[in-house]
Amino acid sequence: MRDDEVVALIAVLVISAIALTVYVGLIVLGVNMAKRKNRSPHWFWFAVHPVGLLITLIVMACLSPLQRCPNCQQASHAHARLCGFCGFDFATQEYFAPQQPAAYMPPRY
Repeated sequence: MRDDEVVALIAVLVISAIALTVYVGLIVLGVNMAKRKNRSPHWFWFAVHPVGLLITLIVMACLSPLQRCPNCQQASHAHARLCGFCGFDFATQEYFAPQQPAAYMPPRY
């Protein structure tokens, strides 16, 4: 191998290593962003393709964060007043059990 071929090979390897480091860094950034917003980090399976990574990063940046219900651990919108699953009131931090309707006995004929 000539000296200029060795230099070119080293340059290609260095550029590839830098590109791979940036690519993996963006995936890690996106997963951390999803976790901060209580979103599923599994969206970043789209990062297998570079265009999928960019689209997923844009979507994650635009989505509003979710909050976890302390009673049932389900995710609700950040501005929700009540948990849609169990009825927990986020404003007062109290749980109100859903009212059971009174039993109705149909008339006998």
